[in-house]
Amino acid sequence: MTDVERWRRDPYAIYARYILRLKPLEPLDAEPSAADRGTWIHRALERFVREFPQGVPGDALERVLAIGRQEFGPQMNRPAVGAFWWPRFERIARWFVDTERERRGGLAALHAEVEGRLQFIGLAGPFLLTATADRIECGKDGRLIVIDYKTGAVPKPREIEFGFAPQLPLEAAIAAAGGFAGVGEAEIAALQFWRLTGGNPAAEIKDVKADPMEAAAAALAGLKGLVAAFDSPTTAYQSEPDAEFAPRFSDYAHLARVKEWSAGGPEEME
Repeated sequence: MTDVERWRRDPYAIYARYILRLKPLEPLDAEPSAADRGTWIHRALERFVREFPQGVPGDALERVLAIGRQEFGPQMNRPAVGAFWWPRFERIARWFVDTERERRGGLAALHAEVEGRLQFIGLAGPFLLTATADRIECGKDGRLIVIDYKTGAVPKPREIEFGFAPQLPLEAAIAAAGGFAGVGEAEIAALQFWRLTGGNPAAEIKDVKADPMEAAAAALAGLKGLVAAFDSPTTAYQSEPDAEFAPRFSDYAHLARVKEWSAGGPEEME
């Protein structure tokens, strides 16, 4: 979850982390998490694209797997990783190589893990939006496809429509304004999630159904409204203000006493 999404879904988590500066302690000798797995997969695919930006070598699958072994590293010795996660990565790697071979012919350029920024003026002064896009494809027609790798759940259309999953549309807004390093200002042709699970199917491409330029404009307008609201000292950093779009997990839910106040009525909290 990005900070903008967290701010939208659970402002208290932003308050606790960045104003109170509270951060959770990592458990000792903890098993690798789903977030760790996602990081290894992202890094492996990023490294392959960076090493081969112009074409796909004949031994591409072997190259991706070799990079993956380096990223998984010593964790491969853990039974859950070696026996369960690694076979899933192998299936993802095969799908990824096949997909790369299909798409590269229509691209003028390809960027992986590219950093971007977009600044606007809020009520309290300049606000700088930063992002790192997993993948930006520059088509031969001059338009861009902005892609987010997902090893977990893909946002639902309603979450995107109502601004509770703004990451990809905000990246599109940055891209449309020429805010990504090495990527010129251009029209956005599509927004895509690449869901990488290693299951059946190993992966799939899910397009955001909304018009990409309209989605980008709406997301940026929504962020500006959020910034304006919290520029006011009277705006409270509430915990999970909208139950329908509450985060699935929060490091700060126990501090906000979410389970307590959500379990009963006001009379039980007195």
